[in-house]
Amino acid sequence: MPLTKITFKPGINRESTSYAAENGWFDSNLIRFRKGRPEKMGGWQKISSNSVTGTTRSLHTFSALDASKFMGVGTEKKFFIEEGGTFHDITPLRRTQTLGSNPITTGSSSSSVITITDTNHGARTGDFVTISGATTTDGITAAQINLEFEITVVNSNTYTVTTTGSASSGSTAGGGSSVVAAYQISAGLGVVVPGTGWGAGLWGGYNSSFSETTLDGAINNSVTSFSLTSATDFETASTTLSADITDVSTSIPLADSSSFPAKGTILVGSEKIEYGNNNSNVLSDLTRGADSTTAAAGSSGASVTFVGLMLIDNELVQYTGKSTNTINAGVVRGVRGTTAAAHDDDAPVKEANAFVGWGEAANITTDEGSNIRLWSQDNWGEDLIFNAFDGTIYYWDRTLGVNARATSLASQTGASDAPTIVRKTMISTTDRHVVCFGCNPRGSTEQDLLEVRWSDQEAPFNWSPPVTNTAGGVRLSAGSEIITAVKTRQEILIWTDVNLHAMRFVGPDDIFSFALVASNTSIIGFNAAVTVGDRTFWMGRNNFYVYAGRLQVIPCTVLDHVFSNINTAQNFKFFAASNKLFDEIFWFYASASSDEIDRYVKFNHVEGTWDIGTLARTAWVDLGVHDNPRGAGSASSSEFIYSHESGQNDDGSAMNCFIESADFDLGDGEQFMFVDKLIPDVRLNDTSGDNSGSVDYVIKTRNFPLESLTTNSTSTIVSSTQQAFMRARGRQAVVRIQSDSTDLNWTLGDLRLNLRPDGRR
Repeated sequence: MPLTKITFKPGINRESTSYAAENGWFDSNLIRFRKGRPEKMGGWQKISSNSVTGTTRSLHTFSALDASKFMGVGTEKKFFIEEGGTFHDITPLRRTQTLGSNPITTGSSSSSVITITDTNHGARTGDFVTISGATTTDGITAAQINLEFEITVVNSNTYTVTTTGSASSGSTAGGGSSVVAAYQISAGLGVVVPGTGWGAGLWGGYNSSFSETTLDGAINNSVTSFSLTSATDFETASTTLSADITDVSTSIPLADSSSFPAKGTILVGSEKIEYGNNNSNVLSDLTRGADSTTAAAGSSGASVTFVGLMLIDNELVQYTGKSTNTINAGVVRGVRGTTAAAHDDDAPVKEANAFVGWGEAANITTDEGSNIRLWSQDNWGEDLIFNAFDGTIYYWDRTLGVNARATSLASQTGASDAPTIVRKTMISTTDRHVVCFGCNPRGSTEQDLLEVRWSDQEAPFNWSPPVTNTAGGVRLSAGSEIITAVKTRQEILIWTDVNLHAMRFVGPDDIFSFALVASNTSIIGFNAAVTVGDRTFWMGRNNFYVYAGRLQVIPCTVLDHVFSNINTAQNFKFFAASNKLFDEIFWFYASASSDEIDRYVKFNHVEGTWDIGTLARTAWVDLGVHDNPRGAGSASSSEFIYSHESGQNDDGSAMNCFIESADFDLGDGEQFMFVDKLIPDVRLNDTSGDNSGSVDYVIKTRNFPLESLTTNSTSTIVSSTQQAFMRARGRQAVVRIQSDSTDLNWTLGDLRLNLRPDGRR
């Protein structure tokens, strides 16, 4: 029989079944389409062996006047400036405090843990502090104490850190009278808590006054007694009713409410009652019959017990009593929409009585760790302006050197009325204004998530708008919050939760105009848009879009594949990335079973093709300052920055790449077919020089569309292969081309198979 040439349509098509997508490609990993042909993606390698602390969520490259190249790197824990592969910690300081006399106490004998006393320190587990001026204490040397530490266990006035030393006797106070603690801004959240339960999602969070500790021993999902490293600040209280109450009473009179916190939950009989105010032995702002209990009357003298609330990982737990450091009374697991789960030893535990409920404002003005830590970065000349999501704007002065910490914009010489809490910051490039989105209005310290403000032209520190300058602000009229904003060549695009605005520089007297571009549209995440040339691409909640003067939906052949298997609870981690070398737009996202980014969908915006794959990247910056794109990812539990389109390997290891066709058959599939020979058409570029690289051609078959595929034959193709003999039989067939060779690039041509009919049964 003559050979049958099969030409597949470019791009991955999963909008229908594999059988319905005949003569197309159906699945892929780490490939691209170029000039209609599939080929292996370029590889990546670390820019250096140095790692960063935390998970990288933001990369931004820029050059200084002397041509030095820098990259800003923001993680949920810190902020770095990279130069020449070295990462310099410029994380701003929140507080610097000289401590009292002998504030350091060692633990037990031979322990490396020390406790530091600092009244109202405001630190949290996971924050970083630098100790200086301490003297040797109980065998732990001054050099082992005067270092940077990550804080582990926190109470209101003390916290612990782990040194490299070892206490001689233990429980010894020391350090001297000149100990200084420099606290970095609080670390942010690394994982979005799903919006199920009290305080979850964008509307909730913690107020600044809460305690943290860890589990002292692993627990399963059903135990009702467990130990904490320290339960000192986990509240318990009891009293009695001082008067009768009915099932509709709007206040609860107590004999003594002094030991009850300002807000929380009480138990009266079998009824749980939430309260929001505690004043003069009267609890008010009530929610009767909380947690599915029934509102009931109560008699004077009836027992009233405080119901504590703690957060273990993502599980909320109620309790009414403790014994020293053991929570052992009234324990109810998985309350308020959370799920009871097993937790490891040393899992973080937060006292959650001050957990802010849905619709209430969290105290994010003083607590930059209330939201998942994302960053905005932009350049003012060779200096860097950046801010944490819903946090403070910071300024890094390049002339002070790479080891100089950033300081707040509001603290700069000549600063006037600069915003203090901001969702996103950028520079309007053509007109040289610093612009803030979702910030506090002038004259207020409260964040307005629809407020847009800008500095005076050419004056990034001056935000006061007298007649003589161009500083100002506008509040958008529609929606409840600004999600994000992106610069284009002609304007700034602003997404709220319900529409898209265009912000354009118009000069005096308005300075900027604001036009509604589209209604009933939004964006899936903070970093889900990217501008390439005159077009801006973004990922919506159920579609992909492009804007180039007007809004258009991008036809997508893998739409259902993406949006049917996606973890929207982690949507603020999703991000768009451009690869100008190959006219590509990536969207990196978390699949439904993952809390971290593990997949991508990729669009060639010139050829209009889509492909999919698996690649764990958490941030990206395109080429420009550097010759290759850069992406952030982890390896061996450390976080590295990689140079992409560099070589053919996964940082020295093989890339597991493949592309797989949709089903094909003979005619209308009324007959079985038999395959016994393949003529490969593939260009192999083995950069190792020994021509050992290979690809595998795999033939899979099935007899019915809903039947599982069976691998019938695999043939390894090298550069000298002219033909491959294979044996496969079925009504439908699929071809898969895959490779796991190092130092190999390949491009596919057409597929030619020796096919013949093989009966109808």
